[in-house]
Amino acid sequence: MKRALILTTILVASTTFAQEANPTQQAEKTSDGSTPLYRVNVVARTTKAVNYGHRALKTKIDFAGTLLARDAKGDAWIESKRGAVEVKAKFKKLPPPQHYGRQYLTYVLWAVTPDGRATNLGEILTNSSDNGKLETATELQTFALIVTAEPYYAVTQPSDVVVMENVVRPDTVGSVQTVDAKYELLKRGEYTFDLDAANARTEAPGGRSVSQKEYESLVEIYQAINAIQLAQAKGAAEHAGDTLARAKSKLEEARQAYAADPKGRQAVTLAREATQTAEDARLIAERKSE
Repeated sequence: MKRALILTTILVASTTFAQEANPTQQAEKTSDGSTPLYRVNVVARTTKAVNYGHRALKTKIDFAGTLLARDAKGDAWIESKRGAVEVKAKFKKLPPPQHYGRQYLTYVLWAVTPDGRATNLGEILTNSSDNGKLETATELQTFALIVTAEPYYAVTQPSDVVVMENVVRPDTVGSVQTVDAKYELLKRGEYTFDLDAANARTEAPGGRSVSQKEYESLVEIYQAINAIQLAQAKGAAEHAGDTLARAKSKLEEARQAYAADPKGRQAVTLAREATQTAEDARLIAERKSE
């Protein structure tokens, strides 16, 4: 099965999206005069959390699409075991994440506590039929589940492109509570063009059809590019140079692996490592700059 790959230059596409979202808004400048890739805002959302209990009965919960993905749906089996709560989720009719802006390359499932702490439970990769699944676990006992579109899988806080939220079924086992969850979000449409990185950007192949395996390899590589550029915008070159250098090295290895075998898993493994390392660099830089 082939699927269309539309991954033009990520940063240029990000600029366009930001301008369309707010034509009159000028990008803020950092102290060194460069343009930031994103700004962080605090946004409040209300959803329902469930206390699944300790080693309680296996139960089921549904997912419904938000206004951003009206046709999306899904469900998940939740089972509380010793030391962890297992989540086995399936999703249908999730539109390609680039639908919300080409800076968005993947979906992530989050567990959100009643106090608003969000935990990344893993990446949801959709197939050519726009379906996906994820088996994961969390140490949390009381949480809500949401799905967001993200620039890369290793993000540590959700964007506000919330496309799905959990829906409590009549037969869901557990105590239910409405949560006014306030947590940090990357504001939709506020990824902006880093002018300093313009000359170093990488062009993506646009519009051609590729197999599902090759699509996954390319998406993971572009997630790594996003993560590295976001880390650089946060000052990782100055505050986490060694970590950022490792991320760049792994990205180059991933590119070489892709060139040797576009459908192989080695490129995916290396690209995901580059993404994770770049996110570490961003967090280190963020802490040191503060």
